[in-house]
Amino acid sequence: MRWRAGKSLFAPGCLGRLVSMAATSGHLARTSAHARITSLAALLTISLLPTITAQSSSLAFFTQPSSSSSSSKLTCEFDDVRRRRNNIIRIGVILPMYDTDFKFGLMYTRPAFEIAREEIEADENLLRNYSLEFDYRDSNCSDVYGPLEGIDMYANKEVDLFIGPFCDYAVAPLARFASYWEIPIMTAGGLVESLNDKTMYRLLTRLMGPYSQLAECVVEILRHFKWYNVGMILHQWKNTNKGHSDQWFTLESTFLLIKRVWNPGISMEHAKTFDIYNYTRLELGYHLLDLSRLCRGERSSAHSIS
Repeated sequence: MRWRAGKSLFAPGCLGRLVSMAATSGHLARTSAHARITSLAALLTISLLPTITAQSSSLAFFTQPSSSSSSSKLTCEFDDVRRRRNNIIRIGVILPMYDTDFKFGLMYTRPAFEIAREEIEADENLLRNYSLEFDYRDSNCSDVYGPLEGIDMYANKEVDLFIGPFCDYAVAPLARFASYWEIPIMTAGGLVESLNDKTMYRLLTRLMGPYSQLAECVVEILRHFKWYNVGMILHQWKNTNKGHSDQWFTLESTFLLIKRVWNPGISMEHAKTFDIYNYTRLELGYHLLDLSRLCRGERSSAHSIS
């Protein structure tokens, strides 16, 4: 994620117009004391903004001589004003640039978005008198960079709808912010149990079935065969800095639902983890033996989910 040059606390275009008002090197000297103080205060404020680079050796801000023409009058606006005036819906697409696992990266999905826009705008019954704009941002599949891209768009009033992020750790914080901002967010990811909370993630729409629906299917199978003792073996990173794996999130919902509605006696001892990129055959063998012992009870035979 890269903070773009020229972003500031001003509406886009304001700063450029303010700088352009620096007519001559002697301008400050010809203004009143109050005007000079105002101009210097503005210069100090802008100098604190890290993305602003002064391109003129002598600048004066805000104050104009009384003889200034009306053409130099300061006029600037945020992007949402332009969109309302021109009937534009701007969509912020926040996805990883490359995603070889699920094919949701921008290199795969951007052509689909552009085709969808052409078809939508060609159908007069869908968005009559409106047009679509896309703002593509790279989330890096990160819980830091993904939400920051959304914050950048919101702060500059550049977005009406979020599509993405896809990765679970990036979706959660932005979905919480979006509910407060009253900006809808749609994603094909975010399938984890915690995002089912509609009081916290009020404007989040997930385009794929969450893991909790898979859990309901598994529990129905267990009920049909009257299987009570269930063992789970799954991939989980040994490097805790990577967070939880997708397999962990998938079986988390299943484990919690089994415990809640089917077998309250199930515990974390019934869930064994190993890192598929860093494990030994002996480690995996011990896990399988433990699960076999736990699952062979009086009420069922061994049933393992992986």
